[in-house]
Amino acid sequence: MRAALSFLVLGIIATVPASAQLVVFDVVNLAQSVTNYAALVEQIAKQATQISNQVRQIEQFETELKRMGDMASVTSIIGFSEFRADLNLPSRIKTWADGLTRVDGSGLFGDSRGGIHRGITADYTDFDGATVARDASVYKDAHDIVVTVDEFKAVQSDVYSRREDLKQAITRTSEALQAATTEAEEKKLEAVLNAQYGQLAAVDAEVALSAAQVQVKAAESTAMSNAKSEADAEARSDLAQQEVKKLSKAFQPTYECLLQYVTERSLAP
Repeated sequence: MRAALSFLVLGIIATVPASAQLVVFDVVNLAQSVTNYAALVEQIAKQATQISNQVRQIEQFETELKRMGDMASVTSIIGFSEFRADLNLPSRIKTWADGLTRVDGSGLFGDSRGGIHRGITADYTDFDGATVARDASVYKDAHDIVVTVDEFKAVQSDVYSRREDLKQAITRTSEALQAATTEAEEKKLEAVLNAQYGQLAAVDAEVALSAAQVQVKAAESTAMSNAKSEADAEARSDLAQQEVKKLSKAFQPTYECLLQYVTERSLAP
């Protein structure tokens, strides 16, 4: 390239008229300046390419940030408000102590279970026409079972209502997940959806737990009734044996020989 520039300069000098004043050119310096300029242009071109690449990278970063979205907040995500509201609802399941405070036996009187069974009245009339109040303590075992069944019905009704709300929220969250435009929104919707399914399983478990309480109560009542029957049978057996012993002592017979009352008499010839 430097040789080409030298020939160019010599050609320019050759075309100058002989009558004109000759201008002295430093060919070496001029060639070096041209070379430096060419290098500068090449460096500027490289820098322009680098800047262009950096601009494209920035645009890609902006596109990626838009695609990722805001990862900070999930409170505005569809379905989260329903999930949080259901999570804060108290359970309708009662503890053993809560149930025992309402069991006194008298609550069974007049209860026909919605007209399905014949209710037990709080009193009855004896043969003389007098009104006799029933002993409520006798009915405490049955009353305990009935109270537990009522608690199961309340839990079941509450769970069915909550399940319907959660299922509707899951439907809305699933539809929003399909229409998500950013990765962040998709991740947050997936988290809310998984939480909703987890809460749905927890709500269903309340029904199973309440039903198990009914079974446990029934088993407990059966065991206690059987134990009471065995205790009564044991007491009746012991009392019967004691009565037999008393009777055997009071009416013990005395046996005598009848020969002592027999006399001999001679027969006439």
